[in-house]
Amino acid sequence: RLDCIEKELYLLNEINWPVIKANIESENYFACVIDSIQTLYSPEISSAPGSISQVREITFELMRLAKTRDIAIFIIGHITKEGSIAGPRVLEHMVDSVLYFEGDPSRELRILRSFKNRFGPTSEIGLFEMKEQGLVSAKEASSLFFSKEEPMEGSAITITLEGSRALILEIQALVSECSFGSPKRLANGLDTNRLNMLIALLEKKLEIPLNRHDV
Repeated sequence: RLDCIEKELYLLNEINWPVIKANIESENYFACVIDSIQTLYSPEISSAPGSISQVREITFELMRLAKTRDIAIFIIGHITKEGSIAGPRVLEHMVDSVLYFEGDPSRELRILRSFKNRFGPTSEIGLFEMKEQGLVSAKEASSLFFSKEEPMEGSAITITLEGSRALILEIQALVSECSFGSPKRLANGLDTNRLNMLIALLEKKLEIPLNRHDV
């Protein structure tokens, strides 16, 4: 379906690091993908897979292979619910680049962000779409961030910069009168503290009474 079966594509179902290392050294590979680093183990180290000693030693060996054999090595790691790399932080400190691949399961859009890059900027992003044929570059990225419907109340269009890329975004807001208790302040995709600051500015500078409204 993805049309990705190639003669020079090699797959190995293995978590024993010495076996993986021997396979990498047996051929002149252009690139290598490890999925995932937390599941690999070396029998020479007396600790469980995913421990600091296991991750540190295997990552060091991968770095040595990348430099001595001129191989681009991609190490995939697990992500916690908070959005950080699971396990010991030593992995982030050792590698040359840290990339986050984000996406909403209900949408085709995928975003590649760089949080660490020893050889270039970290402000740029890559936008992709998940199609039937696989992952493709999103050429008209701005159209993915806002609806093309007629203007409506509570909706506004803005332009933001992500690196050197200008994106058109749609901001939606809903304000309703609070019937009882303290008003609620909820935001999706916007920092709640920033939302409270904007509400305070609207009340102070524009004299819009929002102290009795849910936002």
